[in-house]
Amino acid sequence: MIEIRRDDDGALLGYLRQAGDGWEPLTVFGYPLGEPGPEDRAAEEVRRSGLEMLMGHWEFLRDGEWYRCVILEAAAGEVRVRPDDHRYPHGGYALTLERPGPATFRPYR
Repeated sequence: MIEIRRDDDGALLGYLRQAGDGWEPLTVFGYPLGEPGPEDRAAEEVRRSGLEMLMGHWEFLRDGEWYRCVILEAAAGEVRVRPDDHRYPHGGYALTLERPGPATFRPYR
């Protein structure tokens, strides 16, 4: 994997992962940002939307139901989220999702 960092302060924006003949753009926790393609195009996608993607609402799957949430922290392989859905039946301010992927964690639609 290749790290993509912001030029001015070195902040981690996301990663590129080899995918066949191309490169797949990923968030800092490994969520796909788009389709695999040439390295320069994939790197530009990470720079353009890597951090922006973290700011919106997301959904996580728990006990067969999708619940809306916001990301509090994101790191390689995990995210800490705050449920933001009145239907979520569990207490607590936040929870950590390990290795979240499209089957269990996705941008809110």
